Amino acid sequence: MTEATQALKERGKIQFSENYEFIIDNKGNKVAMDDPRIVFVEPATRNPYGKRLVIDLYKQYNRNIRIAEETDDNILQYAKQVCSGRECIPSLAIAGAILKDINEFRGNDEITIYRDPLNQHGPCQNGAWPVLWDILFKKRLNVENAFFCIAPSFRNNYLGLQPQFILLENVNFILGHYLDEVRNALQCIAENKDSALERFETITSDFIQSVGKGEKTLRTGLVRWGREISKIPLKTTVEETPKVLIFGGLNLLFNHYPVEEFFLERGIIVKVVDILESLNLLISEPVMRYGLRKGILTPKKQFEEASLDINLIEEKYERDALKAKRGLNKMEFLESQCNSYRKIMSKTGLLFDPYVNYVEMLEMGNEYVSSNSFTETPVITGRFIHSVNSGVYDGLINMGAFNCQPAMNSQAIIRPLANKTDIPYAAIDCEGPWISTNQRRLLETIAIQAKRVREKKNKSLT
Repeated sequence: MTEATQALKERGKIQFSENYEFIIDNKGNKVAMDDPRIVFVEPATRNPYGKRLVIDLYKQYNRNIRIAEETDDNILQYAKQVCSGRECIPSLAIAGAILKDINEFRGNDEITIYRDPLNQHGPCQNGAWPVLWDILFKKRLNVENAFFCIAPSFRNNYLGLQPQFILLENVNFILGHYLDEVRNALQCIAENKDSALERFETITSDFIQSVGKGEKTLRTGLVRWGREISKIPLKTTVEETPKVLIFGGLNLLFNHYPVEEFFLERGIIVKVVDILESLNLLISEPVMRYGLRKGILTPKKQFEEASLDINLIEEKYERDALKAKRGLNKMEFLESQCNSYRKIMSKTGLLFDPYVNYVEMLEMGNEYVSSNSFTETPVITGRFIHSVNSGVYDGLINMGAFNCQPAMNSQAIIRPLANKTDIPYAAIDCEGPWISTNQRRLLETIAIQAKRVREKKNKSLT
C-alpha cells in the first residue's frame, strides 16, 4: 500500500449525525445545520425568475444556495469528463453542472450538499443516480466535505430546513414559470416589443427585490406587479394570438430554449409546461404506491381522502399511509398556493393556460398507459389530451430526450391520438439545447399551421 493510498484510507469521511441534527466534517468537527460553511447546490437548471426568488428566500433564512446555470455547451463539456455520452440529457446536464460547480464555484472550506432534483424510485435512469454520483464524484474525483444526490425529506429531517420552507421554495420556482408565461405573451402582443420587455424586466426585478428584502410578501408584491404590468400597451389580445404548448416532462428544464425562442421570433405565444406537473408526480408517488399495495388501481380512487383515513387503516399499512398522507398534503398545499397566485396574475390579461388538475390529467393518461408505471408517460399523455380538450392551443410540441424511455413511450401513445385531432402536433427528440435543420423545418410547418388554426378560430368567434 502506497503512502498516498494509506493517507486516503485514514482520511475522515463527512457524514450526518444519526438524527441529522448536525454534520461531522472530514476532520471530525461538528457543524451545525445552519452553519455558513454549508451550501446547498441545485444541479438542475431552473427558470431564471424562480432562481432569483429562491436565492433570496435562502438569504432571508440565513442559508446559502447555488443553482445551476442554463444547460449549454460548457456544462456538457464538463459532463464529458465523467460520463460516457450515452446518458439522457438530464443526467449529462446535472453531472456537468456538478463538476462545473466543483471546479468554478465551490469554496475551499465549504461543506456542499449537492441535492437530488429527482427523488424518485420509478423505472427511470434517475433511480441509479445516487450510486452514479457517488462513484463519479466522491470515489473517482475524491471530493471531500460534500454530499451527493440527497434530497430534503422527512427521513433526513429535511437537511436542517423546515418542510414548509421546502414547499415555499417550490412555490417560488413555479412562480418563476408563471412570470415567464406572462413575458412570452407580452413579447408577442405588446405595441412596442422592446420597450415592453424592458418595462417588464424592471417591474419584475422590483417585485423580486421587494420580496427578497422582506418589504413585500409574494402576494402583496404580485398585486403591485400585476397592476404595473397591466399598464403596458397591447396591440391585440392573448385570445386572438396563436399559441403553442411545449410539453414533455422534466426533460424540458434542460433543452426547451431553442424551440421556445423559435416560436417567439415568429410572434407565436409559447408556454413551456411548468414544473408543477412533474413535481406532483414525484410528490405523489407514495400515494400511488400505497394505493397499488391496497389493490386500488386508478388515480381517482388512489387520491381520495377516504383511502388515506388513518383510523381505517390496518397497523401494517400505517407507515406507508402516513407517508402517502404527507405527499397528498404537499400536493394540496402547492396547488392551492399556485392557484391563488395565478388568480392574482391573471388580472394582467396575459395568463392564458387554464388550471390543470393533476389527478384529472393523470386519470386521462391512465386510460392509455397505467399510472402505476410510476413514470412521466401517463402525465405527458394526460397533458396532451387535456390541452386538446381545452381548445386554448393552436399547436402542440412534445419535446423529449431521444434516450428517455418515458418520453419515447409517450410519443408512441400520442401519435395515433394526434392523428385524430385538428391541432398541429409534432414530437421533437433532442440530444441537448439545440435543434437540427430538419427539426427546424418541422417547426416551421407547425408555426404556419398554428397561425391558420388561430385565424379559423377567430373567424368563428366574429
